[in-house]
Amino acid sequence: MFANLFNWLRSPSQKAAGLILIGGFLAGSIFFIVFHFTMNATNSMSICITCHEMEGVYQEYKESKHYTNRTGVRATCADCHVPHGKTFGDWIDKFLAKLEIGSKDIYHHVIGTYPDKAAFEKKRWDLAQNVISTLKKRDSKECRACHNYDAMKLEDQDKSASKKHKKTMESSDKTCIDCHTGVAHKVPEEPEAKK
Repeated sequence: MFANLFNWLRSPSQKAAGLILIGGFLAGSIFFIVFHFTMNATNSMSICITCHEMEGVYQEYKESKHYTNRTGVRATCADCHVPHGKTFGDWIDKFLAKLEIGSKDIYHHVIGTYPDKAAFEKKRWDLAQNVISTLKKRDSKECRACHNYDAMKLEDQDKSASKKHKKTMESSDKTCIDCHTGVAHKVPEEPEAKK
C-alpha cells in the first residue's frame, strides 16, 4: 500500500497533480485566513484582561492617557505590548511575540503563579523589567507605531520635553521607554534585594 502511494506521489498524473495543487492552495488559504483572524482576535482588550492577574494593571491603564484623553485615541494592550508593522518580517515578529507572551501568560495562569494581587505585586518589578528590556531591544517599535518624531510639534511641547526630544532625534542614543516608563502603568518599586 505504501509503495503504491509513494509511486503515485512520485509521478502523479496531471489530473492528480492538479487536484493536489488546488487542494494545497485551498487548505493553505483557509489556514491563513483562520490564523490571521485568530491573531487579530487575540489582540482585543477583552482577551487581554480575562485573567485575574491583569485586573490591577488594567485599572492603572484605565487611569492613564492611553485609555482616556482629549483626542479620544485609545491604545490597547496589544498596541503597546505586541509589535506591529506592514512587512512580512513585522508579521513574523508579531507572531513570535504573541506566541511567547501568550504562552507565558497562559502557563503562569494555569499553574497559579499569581493566585492573588499580592503574589503578582511581589514579582511585578521583574515582570516590568522584562517588558522594558523587550521594548528597548525593539527600539520602542510599539511606541513608534503611533508616536512619530516627524509628526511632533516640538514648539508646542514644554521646554524640557522639546529639548530632550530634539536631542534624542539627533543622537538616537535613547528610545521612548528610557524616559517614558510609567505612562500606562505605575512603575513598580525595586525590591530591596535587587538594590
